[in-house]
Amino acid sequence: MLPLIAPAAMRDMEQRYFAQTGTPSIELMERAARALCEAILRRYGAERRAVFACGPGGNGGDGYACARMYAAMGGRCAVAPAAPPRSPDAVEEARRAREAGVRTVGTAELADAPELWVDALYGTGLSRAPEGEAAALIQRMNADRARGAQVIAVDIPSGLNGATGAAFAPCVRADATFTFQYAKPGHYLGDGLDATGALEVLDIGIPAAFYPADAPALEDAADVRALLPDLPRNLHKGRNGRLAIVAGSVGMAGAAALAARAALRGGAGLVTVACPAPVVPIVQTLAPCATCLPLPEADGALAPASEGALSALLAGVDAAVCGCGLSRRAAPEAVRAVLECGAPALLDADALNLIAADPALRALLRPRHVITPHPGEAARLLGRPVVDPIADALALREMGCEALLKGATTVIPVGRAARLSASGCCGMAKGGSGDVLSGLTGALMAQLAARGARVEGLALAECAAAASELHGAAGEIAQAKLGPRGMCAEDLIGALPEAFLRYD
Repeated sequence: MLPLIAPAAMRDMEQRYFAQTGTPSIELMERAARALCEAILRRYGAERRAVFACGPGGNGGDGYACARMYAAMGGRCAVAPAAPPRSPDAVEEARRAREAGVRTVGTAELADAPELWVDALYGTGLSRAPEGEAAALIQRMNADRARGAQVIAVDIPSGLNGATGAAFAPCVRADATFTFQYAKPGHYLGDGLDATGALEVLDIGIPAAFYPADAPALEDAADVRALLPDLPRNLHKGRNGRLAIVAGSVGMAGAAALAARAALRGGAGLVTVACPAPVVPIVQTLAPCATCLPLPEADGALAPASEGALSALLAGVDAAVCGCGLSRRAAPEAVRAVLECGAPALLDADALNLIAADPALRALLRPRHVITPHPGEAARLLGRPVVDPIADALALREMGCEALLKGATTVIPVGRAARLSASGCCGMAKGGSGDVLSGLTGALMAQLAARGARVEGLALAECAAAASELHGAAGEIAQAKLGPRGMCAEDLIGALPEAFLRYD
């Protein structure tokens, strides 16, 4: 895992560090500026003409200090202030830069674009849209970048929310971001994926003992490897995970087939699709390695009479997936059978919509269940808009189950904290990608359960996080071969074997 820290927790960590060690805050600012200057020199050298856009607070103080150090190393630079410095440390650093001969310029004086802009306007705590001269500087940086200038951000691109990754207007679009001590969630969430550019974390000397225990983290390859079960030579399909997929309806048979094919590519030994009888021929044609259980149908979806046969099937499986292409016309009894079966189960798509509309189904959620909503489904479950992916994912878990909140970066509460899964690409923004994730996650759940693991709570959350990383890796592989426009969800399935090879 790569440790992350939310902006509020970073401020708290700094204050505890100052209080317990007696370190002056300006000393930490000097360290940050020195690390930043070294990073700029390493990446860009001292030959480029640079302008440091400095705000009135701590981020601006970092900029003033770095400009002074950059000039001392022979760099040609100037400072463009958005407003007079206000925090004591920023006032002092501005004085030091001025006395060192760093000149101050306004945007009107910059007829030509500098070769390098250093964005030190706002830090990670920004909570509203930039205004006035700060907004003008952001717009100028972005315009100069379009003409070939390089833009680097100090800690986070100005205009980007460090907690949620939401971009205000305007927001800096950086080529590179140098952040301090730990990366922030906003670098990996939402608009941060595009605004941040290449991210580098600079150590400024705060000991790890001050790092909060409940901070979020970024999923990495080691987390995935730890979840993949060993495959002994003496293995047969019955010991490799029996998975039931309760899915499909007339008009959405493809979702059931995608989930089944992903589960098979994900390593499940036996996959049975429980679906309305009319869609069985479609599913068996598209996913011939899966078996099907034809169930009674009403209005093209699972009928209430399907509950008995479905419960009998679920009594003999290691895990279940429910919801892909199910349709809101499906009988709630089908979802209830999954929730009550005792096996670990993933609920997605229309299963979630049925749960959101039925308090009796919601009351059946348990730690052996994982819900995997996209933001629209999450809003229906929570009864409010979703605006903060980490807070919203944690709120979903308060429903009594584990949760995976889908997005360009997926958020999974794991234990006391949240895990971010940032693998993937824009080519995955196609219908059916979520069905592939459901089938893949179900396969991992079934394999772990078949080997005697108790797949609930923390173990289930880690399983979902690992599946999300594999899903994103498959997307990256498919996009590299097919491009973002030409790929579709079934290409993710074809790329899964190669994705697994990254971690085996």
